[in-house]
Parts: sequence; structure tokens; C-alpha cells
Amino acid sequence: QALDSALVARTCAEIEDALEKFRRGELSQDEYETLKGQLKKKLPIFTFHATFKRGRRKNEDAVPSGLCIYDLDDIPNPRAKWAEIEARRQELGILLAHISPSLLGLRLVFERPSLPSGIMTLAESQAWMAQQLGDTQYDTCVKDYARCSFIVPREYVLFVDMEGLFAFSSPQSPQSSTESYNL
Repeated sequence: QALDSALVARTCAEIEDALEKFRRGELSQDEYETLKGQLKKKLPIFTFHATFKRGRRKNEDAVPSGLCIYDLDDIPNPRAKWAEIEARRQELGILLAHISPSLLGLRLVFERPSLPSGIMTLAESQAWMAQQLGDTQYDTCVKDYARCSFIVPREYVLFVDMEGLFAFSSPQSPQSSTESYNL
């Protein structure tokens, strides 16, 4: 329902309009960023990393989901980037790919990989995905359980495995690995 929400569609259209105004020089970078930030606050969210015992997004109340989000930011053509990645989606455990509300990013939701010592932490999972994609500029800020993902209109969704996305089981507590990743 959220993907088909009039509020979500209208808000993302307003963000797109702001981007076009910025590109035409009608908004400064600061004005655009401020407006985009204000508009994004209107969007509902998903919390893919975890559910929360008391219904509040606090890391101490998090029940890990076994999923991880990965952002590819500041890319001019997210659809083309997804076309490069799509053939590997099963290998990479990708369950959802969508264009970000700014239209300049690609969000991937994937299963956190397992190691012999246990499931990777969020930071390890993101470093692993960065290595798999050859991304040396990935967003390292997306590493806590309370991190949210803004809901976008259905037309921004490039791939979704609904059954896989909602069939995950809560993993054991993450254990830090000593394995290193060449970035």
C-alpha cells in the first residue's frame, strides 16, 4: 500500500521538481538540499535492518532481521547501474533494488552473508557488498540497526522478491569477524 500511496507519489514528484529547478539554476545547492531534506521527512519508512521491541527506533531495542541496506549515491542513472548488477542479484542475495527519492541513488536490500563464526555485522556486510560491486566510495554511515529507508513510489522499484524479503528469520547475534575485505 505504501508504494502506491498518493502522499509518497506526490512527495517524490516534489523532490523531482526541486532537482529540476536546481539543474536549471532556479535553486542553489543549499536551497535544493534543504528542500529535499524537508520533503523526505514527509515520507514513510521501512526499517530493513531490524524490528524494534517497543516500537521505537532505538538500537538497544533492535531485533536484527538478517537484512542489510546498501546505498549507491550520486549516480546519474540508477536504472543503468541496476542493469549492471541485476545478473548477480541472486549471488549477492539482493531482495530489493529501488531508486532513491532523490533520483540520484540506488538502494539495495540484501541478506547479510554468513561466515563460519556467524552472520556478518552490518558494517562487515556493507564492506562485503562494496567489494563485490567494486565500490570504493560507499556510504559507511548506514551501519546501525535503527537506520531507515524512505519508501518510494512503485515505479522507482526496479526489483523486489517479496517472498524472500519478508520470509527472513531473525539471525543469531552478529559476531565480529576477523576476515578482512580488500576495498
